[in-house]
Amino acid sequence: MLLNQYFGQYLLNQGILKPEQLREALMYEHSVRVKLGVLAINTGLMNAAQVEAVHEMQKSKDKKFGELAIEMGYLTLAQLQELLEIQRNRQMSLSQAIVDLGYLDLASLEKALADYKQESQLTNEQWQLLQDADYEQATHQFLNFASVGGIGEIYYDYVALFLRSVVRFLNDHPLVQQNQLTCDYETSKWFVTQNIVGDVGLVTGIAMDNQVFLELARRYSQEELTEIDEMAECSVAEFLNVVNGIFCVNASDQGVKLELQPQIVQKDYTMKLNKGYCIPIELGFGRVELVLAEGDC
Repeated sequence: MLLNQYFGQYLLNQGILKPEQLREALMYEHSVRVKLGVLAINTGLMNAAQVEAVHEMQKSKDKKFGELAIEMGYLTLAQLQELLEIQRNRQMSLSQAIVDLGYLDLASLEKALADYKQESQLTNEQWQLLQDADYEQATHQFLNFASVGGIGEIYYDYVALFLRSVVRFLNDHPLVQQNQLTCDYETSKWFVTQNIVGDVGLVTGIAMDNQVFLELARRYSQEELTEIDEMAECSVAEFLNVVNGIFCVNASDQGVKLELQPQIVQKDYTMKLNKGYCIPIELGFGRVELVLAEGDC
């Protein structure tokens, strides 16, 4: 859940945990988090082909696994509620993982949680949002797109969709850092970009280093890639294209007409942004920087 990601970052920043300890705790926690599709197969409520069909549908519809499974006739509402209850009972929090691994005792953990809640000045509403992993609301609570005016709502929607897509297609749990307003963006990393045109003009891009690029390509393609080649480049570009395709479908449902231009994969690239934002996002395997801007790169 989102709370685990933010609390983990706090422990790291305070020097309570070392980077390698946090990574191990997050991996330990993640290893016991059972996805809904796996539970559905284990309980005999769905077969593998049905689960794959739902996953494929998620590439065009921005809906949760359970919602689509019901729409497609694979689950009833009662069966979904049963699976969600099993999933909740099997989830392990980061706090439990830290204690199990011996990094903190219960008293130290309790103090760290209390200090985090006080220092972060989270309201009860924000605390609940983190626990519920509500990306739609969390983006409004933790990001600020006020400088771009009305288009800011589009930015919030896009970031929330991007975070959900990381969970769905990369099997990871993203941690959003504070967004930065920037006009010049220079990177020696890989930069994949795609323009969205129509009623709204939007530049979207993701920047990352070699290691993160390759791991993202592996996870999205589900292939054992060992180097950054044409297939790796196509995989990362297709991930961005899928996110943007879903974004356009969502916009169309609201009467906004948008079209996608071809993706561009580049390295050692300098771009100038008109009222653009760089949004750092920490993943379990490294950092990506999400870039959103008006107009063209």
